[in-house]
Amino acid sequence: MEAGDIVRLKNWSAPEQSGDLPVNERGVVLVPTVGALDVQGLTSDSLQQRIVRAFTGRIDPSRVDVQLFRPITVTGGVKNPSVQLVDGSTSVLSLVAKAGGAIRPGGDNRVFIVRSNERTREISVADRIGDLGIRSSDQLYVQDPPFVVRNELAIRAAYELVQFGLGLLTIYYLIRHD
Repeated sequence: MEAGDIVRLKNWSAPEQSGDLPVNERGVVLVPTVGALDVQGLTSDSLQQRIVRAFTGRIDPSRVDVQLFRPITVTGGVKNPSVQLVDGSTSVLSLVAKAGGAIRPGGDNRVFIVRSNERTREISVADRIGDLGIRSSDQLYVQDPPFVVRNELAIRAAYELVQFGLGLLTIYYLIRHD
């Protein structure tokens, strides 16, 4: 857990206490009827245990569901650049799809993690967000496929048309020259 993450709390015993709870810059989340909980650096499982323990004696812990979401900015060659809330099991491909998909389909899109003061690194669309160590301040940049990849069929068709035209022109000159 880090600042900017979202804790989605579902309290089935008291639905009015459910909601999305932001983690502040100090790594603290304010939980209804419990108060401030330090969650900095906790994993998803540890977070669940911490919040359930905080509710001990007030409600049945089996009636509490906790999910961790990370806001990730998706930019570049997508139809709807935006901030997406995702959990760790989400694939990069699903995240690109949530941002409207690639602007120019055709060929593989290259995806990069952009982080302040660090070298940009390329990732696979098959990767899971939880396995990448992505922070809420990171950006996923989707690069359009190169022109040649996007237009491979059109380029090939144009090349074949030019070859066909040159063949006809050659035949015409050979017939006319005789």
